[in-house]
Amino acid sequence: MVLRARSGVSPVTVHAPHALDVIDRVALRLGDQYRDSIDGDTVREIVLDSFRRYRHLDHPSSHARSLAAQLAADRLDAVRWVTQRQLHSALPSFLFICSGNAGRSQLAAALMRAVAPLGTRVVSAGESPAARVLPGVTEALDELGIAAFGEYPKPIAPEFVAAADHIVVLNCDDELDALAGHEFRRWNVALDRTSGKQGMRTTRDHIALEVQALALEHGIDARPY
Repeated sequence: MVLRARSGVSPVTVHAPHALDVIDRVALRLGDQYRDSIDGDTVREIVLDSFRRYRHLDHPSSHARSLAAQLAADRLDAVRWVTQRQLHSALPSFLFICSGNAGRSQLAAALMRAVAPLGTRVVSAGESPAARVLPGVTEALDELGIAAFGEYPKPIAPEFVAAADHIVVLNCDDELDALAGHEFRRWNVALDRTSGKQGMRTTRDHIALEVQALALEHGIDARPY
């Protein structure tokens, strides 16, 4: 089954039984949730595109559909943030990017959330999202008392880029079309997959120093973790 999106959004190939019903339910639920700030056509386009972006995860698994629904909600949050930007003018927003959004960018985002004021927008994304966040990331954050509950690998959606005041790319040397026309900085942080927990701790601690410096640069009092 091929679902046709409006306004030039790429079609979504769906093989699951009742997949159209699933997408319709997600679009209706999110359309109701965001009706105060986003029109229904935009909601549906974002939902369709979000399902398309997880085709590489052996679609149509229930896991992929769950990720797509969450991605659509997060993208709509970003749209609402932009439309209501004047309400957040005193708070910076951050976007952290790596290749798979399963390791380094997840660590950076979690570490920034731990020091940033309530209401600060912090998002992570990846050029080619993995299926799941690396278990070692959660363990490394747990050691600092930082929760990563509900985080998942997601693509570099245009809504995330538009809502970000500050963009950081970690060890992704490719030219990222999604960032064309946007300023960003690069952090060179190795991800040690061979040294077990200690390797992940080393990566975490390196990123923590970078995050603290970035936070202080933008007026956030970043105490040691």
